[in-house]
Amino acid sequence: MSKKAIKWILQLAATIFLLYLALSKIELGSLLEITRQMDYRPFLIIPALLFLDLLINGYRIVSLYRFYGVATQLFKVVSIKWQGMFFSLIFPFLGDAYKIQSFKTAYGSSYWKNTMVVLLDRLIYTFGLTILLTPILLVSIFDVNIIITWTVFALLILEIFLLVILNQPLIFKSLQDFMVKIHPVFSKINIHFDKRKGYPKEIIFNTLAAVSRHILIAFTYLLVGWALMGSIQFNIPAFFAVVFFIMLSRVIPVSVGGIGLREYIAVVVFPQIGIGSDYAFSIAFIISSIMVLQGMGGGVYYLVNSLKNNPILNKKS
Repeated sequence: MSKKAIKWILQLAATIFLLYLALSKIELGSLLEITRQMDYRPFLIIPALLFLDLLINGYRIVSLYRFYGVATQLFKVVSIKWQGMFFSLIFPFLGDAYKIQSFKTAYGSSYWKNTMVVLLDRLIYTFGLTILLTPILLVSIFDVNIIITWTVFALLILEIFLLVILNQPLIFKSLQDFMVKIHPVFSKINIHFDKRKGYPKEIIFNTLAAVSRHILIAFTYLLVGWALMGSIQFNIPAFFAVVFFIMLSRVIPVSVGGIGLREYIAVVVFPQIGIGSDYAFSIAFIISSIMVLQGMGGGVYYLVNSLKNNPILNKKS
């Protein structure tokens, strides 16, 4: 059995176990009552938010490629990102592998340059979240284990360090030499670059774009919350804080598409800000369903493109 298959089986097991833990904290009968009273009108806005999220992320990648001297097309980048979401549902990090190979095929730049752009995109995504969460954890809006708090602070420092050395060739080369001593596989990292004057400005711009994406996704959660809870009052800033915490946990691929992990964190943390476990589970599960549907949409788009570009099927008789 391949390593990827083993990872997927472990992810699936984690997904089922986390869903079980989340479901053990709620009344199943109440879920039917909640969905029966749901107002579906806020859902009409969600597709527009998801498209805007893809657009902002696509523009960020275009910006990063331009900075590395590669000309790209926004629509092409967005389509690759969307299709990559489908592959991310199948195996951990497979979506990133698909994006790297697709960008290489589309634009012909080196494998490692594509890898750097995709990994830098992920790094900035996480960096934006830690920037948002650091002040939230400092003011203690909700109860979080001190180990998790210090982990977020350490992650922020590590991200700043990584962003700095990516524009410091000498430091990067020294780090690479050290990594090669740990394992020979790191010798394959063959990246040569010069220090770039506009790098700080580029990182600030992309970080602000990442933060705007996080707020968009948090607003998507909020729309689902309004649809489910109606006139029930809750603290919106605290709601956003919980969502940012859930999003940060998704950076590590513990479960398939974040399903189970999202629901478990929701039923543990949302009650601390006055939202019942039943509503918390419903919000998280609907978000999981939306993300799966978005990823499946990317899969359909990939299938249509594959059939369209298949030389056998398109061969003229």
